[in-house]
Parts: sequence; C-alpha cells; structure tokens
Amino acid sequence: MKNILLLLLFAAANLFAQTNNEPVAIAIDGYAARVDNTIITYGDIRESLSAILPQVFQRYQGEELAQQIQRLHLESRETLIEEALIQAEAKSLGMSLPEAIVDEEVNNIIRERFDGSRTQFNQALAARRMTLEEWREEISDRLLMQAYYSREVFRNVHISEEDIQAEYERTQDSYSIPFRVKYRFILINKGATEEEQAIKHGQAEETLKKLHDGADFAELAADVSEGDTSLSPWRDPADVKKVMRPALHDLAAGEISDLIEADTVFYIIKVESRQEEGYTPLNDVREAIERQLAEQERERRHNQLVERLSAKHYIERY
Repeated sequence: MKNILLLLLFAAANLFAQTNNEPVAIAIDGYAARVDNTIITYGDIRESLSAILPQVFQRYQGEELAQQIQRLHLESRETLIEEALIQAEAKSLGMSLPEAIVDEEVNNIIRERFDGSRTQFNQALAARRMTLEEWREEISDRLLMQAYYSREVFRNVHISEEDIQAEYERTQDSYSIPFRVKYRFILINKGATEEEQAIKHGQAEETLKKLHDGADFAELAADVSEGDTSLSPWRDPADVKKVMRPALHDLAAGEISDLIEADTVFYIIKVESRQEEGYTPLNDVREAIERQLAEQERERRHNQLVERLSAKHYIERY
C-alpha cells in the first residue's frame, strides 16, 4: 500500500496522467470514500490507476483480470484515503508554501506534460472543467502533502552501526558462502588391451612428471588430454565425479594432484582457485542492509502516521 502512495505523492500531480496531448475527462460517477470534507470518487480511482491498467489488461484475462481490477480498485481507494488524510493533516497544521514554489511546479508540469504549450494545457483544464486557480490549489495541496509526508516519514531516518551489525548477525545464514573450486583436469583413457593400458599409464606418468617439472598445465592439457581442457566455473565438489572430489577438497590453489585412477581413465587435476566456506563479509553487504533497514523504518513510520491520522480524522467508505 505504501509503495502506491509514494508513487502518487512524489510524482508530478497526476491530473493529466492519461496522455500528454489529449487529456481525457473522467466523469464523477459516484462517491467511493470521504475523508473529513474531501470526497474520493470512482473517477479519482480510475485516474489514479490510468498508468498501470493497460499493463493489467495485457497480462490478465477473464476472471483473473476481473479479480486484479477489483484488487487494484480497493488498494487505490485506500491509497487515496491515506493521501487525503495526509493532506488534511497538513492543512490543519497551517502549513503553507511560498507562491514561487507553486509557480515553479506549475511551469514544470506544463513543460514536461505539454511540451511547454499553454494552448494544450488550457485545453486540458477545459476538459476537466477546472479553472487555473482551482488547479493551482490542487498543486499547492499536493506539494504541502509531500512536504508533510517527507517530514514525518523520510527525514532523519538514521540506521546505526549497531543496527546494521545486529541485522547482519540475525540474517547471517542468507550470506553464507559454500566451499567451491575452479579447476582444470587432464583426462587420459586407459585403453582396451593390456598393451594399450601400459602405454597409456606411461603417458599419464610422463605427463605428471612434466607438470612437476614446471610445464604449463593448460598448454599440456591442450596437447594430451582426451577430455575437456577448459577452466571450470565455480563448482561444489559434491557436484563432480566422486573420484575427483578428494583432490578438489585437499589441493590448495595452484597445486596439482597425483595421478587419479578411475575405472577406465586417469585424471590429473589442478585447482586454480578456492573459495572457502564462510560468510560474505559485513563490509560487502553493509549498504544493502542499511537500505533495507531504512525502508523498514520508513514503513514503520508510514503505518504509525496512517494509524494516528485515521484516529484523528473522519473516514467513510462507500
């Protein structure tokens, strides 16, 4: 709910949200809710949803579409009630804005929504049956609402280092790092006959000796390996062949295994990189945790504000 409210609060006034060039007048066809003396109509709800309804119609059909529209209708009504509560409270506190700020916002909307055309702007006002002064008053009310909401919900949100540390410890399992390795291997088939097996075993031993004498593993693998010679992605040893796992666990980065004998092949493995099991360091996730906690704090303030204003002002839903 709060996210929809923020979209309304901190967007430019949505009086002409449906189109830049051809504003559509929305008939006031009934009361949806009332906050003090402010009436929220079904037309207001449709207008608040005008930007997202086309996406809903593309995504859903039939009964599911009807359910989504009904859900959005109810959510939008509650959002507009919250908006009206905040606006009413700002007015009751006697908050005001300099005319220059309102003028600047009016000029920004005309420039951004109507390409600076006063003619198109005046046509939009006429389609809504509004005077310029009535529209300026709505702009002023919205800016006041933004200022009050920012003061109550956004400003002075401070997340302490202790809060970040506590959240990191509480959710540390989500930052766990599994043990993984990157490796290369040389594969030499044993051969079918005893003679072939003797030759292949000698080749495997000679290959291992060359590696111990300093030969480049990747280059030698390209020459002699009968299997994949590319560097693996990060892999959990549990996901590779069982015969290879001990070497992957035990070898340090840069080390080469002894000759590993399987049923039909020889392996020689080089571990290129190791990532030890552990946790992502706090410094790597500090900003993300701080953003999350700040959002939670704003959510808490928002809910408190709506609860307090709902108790103070009259609300009726139709």
